[in-house]
Amino acid sequence: MPDAEAVGKPIVYLVHGEDALAMRSFVATLRERMGDPGMAELNTQQLDGSVVTDEQLRAAVNTLPFLAERRLVIVEHPLARLNSAPARQRFLELLQGLPLSTALVLLLPDENEPRRGWKNYPEDHWLMKWAAEQGGRVFVRSFRLPTASQMPAWVQQQAKKMGVSISHAAAEELSALLGGDTERASRELEKLAAYVNRARPIEVEDVQELVAQTGEVDVFGMVDALGEGDTRRALRLLQGLLQVQDPFQIFGMMVRQFRLLLQVREQLDEGRLGEPLSGMKNAPKGVIHQLARQAQRFSMAELTRIYHDLLDVDEQMKNGEVDPVTALDRFVAGLA
Repeated sequence: MPDAEAVGKPIVYLVHGEDALAMRSFVATLRERMGDPGMAELNTQQLDGSVVTDEQLRAAVNTLPFLAERRLVIVEHPLARLNSAPARQRFLELLQGLPLSTALVLLLPDENEPRRGWKNYPEDHWLMKWAAEQGGRVFVRSFRLPTASQMPAWVQQQAKKMGVSISHAAAEELSALLGGDTERASRELEKLAAYVNRARPIEVEDVQELVAQTGEVDVFGMVDALGEGDTRRALRLLQGLLQVQDPFQIFGMMVRQFRLLLQVREQLDEGRLGEPLSGMKNAPKGVIHQLARQAQRFSMAELTRIYHDLLDVDEQMKNGEVDPVTALDRFVAGLA
């Protein structure tokens, strides 16, 4: 077994919890600690445990870093295919034999239930029991969503990271609308920061004007989930939209979003980001930034295919071949 004390760093990171935003931020911090962003990119590999084979995972963790101290291997849904005792044993043997040159991050989404604790990965879960026996070789970090009383302070801290201030009253207003949904709150803060142009604090009136009182999720978040290949989150966000809006309105929003992404992707490819977009006049810089971030997750070919798929869905719905809700569910599930 590798001697963790020899390198002074954990080899396995169990990043676990219900706050997906905080979990991604933690992983981003690990990447930043690798130094030069270009070299960090070369030495980072992300895998989906629901489809990766034993051989592919073994090859990833045993690949030597390129001009760096360590490689970072990130595995989402790492236990998805470990449905038998032999499979779990092989996985633990792989973890035991990891080289010092690899930092393996296992992302473990969970739910924290009141008075019961973690639902999917309690202390007596086989992976958690194994981790508890490894000492400094394994680092376990859990992320809970902020409570109702903690959320206003979280909002103010997040706003500060974005370079904007928000009054305590406005933070309380936003928290009341969104609960502990940190991902939605972060997106709304981006919009609010762009709205005030980071020139003044965000006030209650700004929150009331820009953030929907119904607390519905927006299409930006769903496209984010699609871009990340997170089917579960994309479908959850779609269901949230369907509860408060007509499916044809949602479909129109999706078509508009991907049409904008096509334009931004083209601008990115041609080095002219920031030119006016058809269908969006005088777009705030914050919105352009969000579109650019999302467009970078897709190739031009992928966006073109998606747009044509949307046209097919439109025809199917209008011809009555499939009901709109089913059509949207199928499209999002298939795309993600």
